[in-house]
Amino acid sequence: MTELEFKLHFLMESVAFGLTDGIICFLGIIVGVARATGSSVDILIAAIIGGIADALGNSIGFFVSQSTERAVQMRGAEEGNNMHIHSKKEVWLSGVFSFLATLLVLVLLLVPFALFEVWTATTASFIIGTISAFILGTYIGNLSKENRFKCGVKYAFITIAGAVISYGVGEIIHIYI
Repeated sequence: MTELEFKLHFLMESVAFGLTDGIICFLGIIVGVARATGSSVDILIAAIIGGIADALGNSIGFFVSQSTERAVQMRGAEEGNNMHIHSKKEVWLSGVFSFLATLLVLVLLLVPFALFEVWTATTASFIIGTISAFILGTYIGNLSKENRFKCGVKYAFITIAGAVISYGVGEIIHIYI
């Protein structure tokens, strides 16, 4: 693997993390709040606030994770291990790419709310999120030399499970508000 390919795969790690977390988190917020309130305004408020907080959390978490990994790599190099050491630029870019990927998913899943009524938009977001998770899973399956279809189905299933659980939480909240 060339140095450029390594750097691209490294950055795709942060993008994949931001996309996966965003799809599951935002779809859960959308489906749960839709069931709890049935209000597009409530969904938009919760998703935008939750989305920004999640994107910041993802980027900071990924930055800290990669900073820690860099420190471990540097320690290993001092002990004579021949390994790639992430540059400071790579560490910063991992946080930025994770942030941007998470926000991209937020926008993608909220677009239907500008076009449709609440339940049609919720259904469209569910379909978009599930398909996005499947595509991301097939990409990751390809990278890891796993069965792409099975990996895609696994990611879609995890996304659907998160949405179903969030719908159930929304149902419980709906009953008590």
